[in-house]
Amino acid sequence: MEQLRLLDGLVEKTAPGRTPDYTKAHLLYALILLGRQRIGRKQLAQELRLGEGTIRTLLSRLQDEKLIEITRPGATLSRQGEAYLERINKVMRWITIPRTEATVDAVNWGVLVRGVADRVRYGVEQRDQALIHGATGASTLVFVDGCWAFPGLGDEVDDVIIDRLESLEPVDGDAAIIGTSGDSFTATLGALAAAIDLIG
Repeated sequence: MEQLRLLDGLVEKTAPGRTPDYTKAHLLYALILLGRQRIGRKQLAQELRLGEGTIRTLLSRLQDEKLIEITRPGATLSRQGEAYLERINKVMRWITIPRTEATVDAVNWGVLVRGVADRVRYGVEQRDQALIHGATGASTLVFVDGCWAFPGLGDEVDDVIIDRLESLEPVDGDAAIIGTSGDSFTATLGALAAAIDLIG
């Protein structure tokens, strides 16, 4: 989807140099964090668990695209950055999910992805992306005929999960990925990475 093409370019190698040490999921998470508050480079490095040199590169690329403004107190989204995040929100929305019997760890973060249910097979690919990014697991659901379901399984979806996902206003054809981990960062990064990969 065109909303994510910008992220593709921001993770590409700039010649002559190394490939950046951050992923598209790191970039999107950074934009989400910068949309909430002004953050200094050191704090952002801690939030994203990246080195300060990597954060410098990440911020420089975001600034080159005019998505952020950097001042002495820290960085924040520019108007263009806010508009970009709004465009992302048309295809992806996110929310915390309480722990349930269906989730494998303590912290859960759900990402609803518009119109991609037909791309989901059994959710294995999404789980693998979440694991690569540090999550302990991920569950993928599809919204079909007004109901959430685990693809290929007859398992019922926990009412707590359904209630939380309903707040994201799903429509038929949507999918949701719930990243799970022992901490918020890896649950979030895993869910975002899986969602970005699903959008492709």
